Amino acid sequence: MNAGLVFYLAHRTLLCQKKIEETLKFYDSGITDVKICAKQSDLSPAMAHLLRTLSIVFVVGDSPEARPDCAPPLLKTLHIPVKATGEPKGVLRLNGAEKTGYLIESLNQAIVVLPDIPEELSLMLLPAFERLALKFSLSGEFPSEPAEPFQQMIENSMNTLNPGV
Repeated sequence: MNAGLVFYLAHRTLLCQKKIEETLKFYDSGITDVKICAKQSDLSPAMAHLLRTLSIVFVVGDSPEARPDCAPPLLKTLHIPVKATGEPKGVLRLNGAEKTGYLIESLNQAIVVLPDIPEELSLMLLPAFERLALKFSLSGEFPSEPAEPFQQMIENSMNTLNPGV
């Protein structure tokens, strides 16, 4: 099963994309399309484009507060009721150390809303994929230990991007 990825005002796109792709590999899946949204008016068209052909879309957004900035406009567009606290009703909450993400599901599709903080993604992807594996009958298993410590992943990425520096 292939997935789409939307970056909404995100800053750590490479590291977040790598983290999501590493997780998808455990389920013999991958990212087939990536969209960048530099403004709110780009979000709905990007989502509509990806949801026409893909069952899973990851939305990674800037998160100066507890939840990603893309969550409120997505919830509004999808007509998902929101509690007075700002939390959506009937949506699986993905808890990180300091941030919150969401797994929004329909009958045959899912949207995973994540902060653009790779350390937080590590905590949120496990519960998200437990649910997604059941929903989409994905074979594979998420490892209990991270494949690569986060600091090592950063150093490896920097060496790849700036060899010999």
